[in-house]
Amino acid sequence: MTITHLMTDEAVLAELGQRLARVRLSQGITQEQLADAAGVSKRTVQRLEDGTPAQLANLIRCLRALGRLDALEVMLPSDGPNPIDLLERRGHQRQRARPGVAEPAPAKPWTWGDEQ
Repeated sequence: MTITHLMTDEAVLAELGQRLARVRLSQGITQEQLADAAGVSKRTVQRLEDGTPAQLANLIRCLRALGRLDALEVMLPSDGPNPIDLLERRGHQRQRARPGVAEPAPAKPWTWGDEQ
């Protein structure tokens, strides 16, 4: 099933749990073995696979133990440089920020009789 914005939080958690279970089973690992490798309890693995809300850190530990932590990079890629910025900088990385241009101090106001 594809995860979409139309799904409830519970449905998304259930789908993620099913995917985690499929990865674990495809590697021939029991819940207890995954729990030991990830440093979490077997009940935590069960909760993750059941789609019960759990701590993100526990999901990260399980993904690392399964060798699938890179899945997070696909899910939330790091921000790369914006194409316009690349063109403006011509490929150079920005080294420091420049403060905004200061407004020039207002000149002495003109008054009648100052024409000399």
